[in-house]
Amino acid sequence: MSALAKLKPYGQLVAAALIALLGLGVAGTAIGHAFDPQHVGLWSGPQAFFFGKIDDAFERMAHVHQLPDSTLYIVTVMVVGICFFVARELVGFARKGLKAQPR
Repeated sequence: MSALAKLKPYGQLVAAALIALLGLGVAGTAIGHAFDPQHVGLWSGPQAFFFGKIDDAFERMAHVHQLPDSTLYIVTVMVVGICFFVARELVGFARKGLKAQPR
């Protein structure tokens, strides 16, 4: 077994952790929007599309506007669901790869 094959499951675990953090960040944005709907949400502009928190000066400078609440929550459910399933598959592949390695 090559050195790269031995490292592959660990890379899959790192990727799963990063994808899980992405999902948690998007979910946190939706929760933050419930408490501060003026500054936290799903933003769109000519050269931007992102989840997050902005201040009024950035909003004017970047010419972004906040998408409707319903869009935020629908996209949040989709993104968190996709992140969950992708992270779960990566963890499964990593477990299988770690079990196949000789001790």
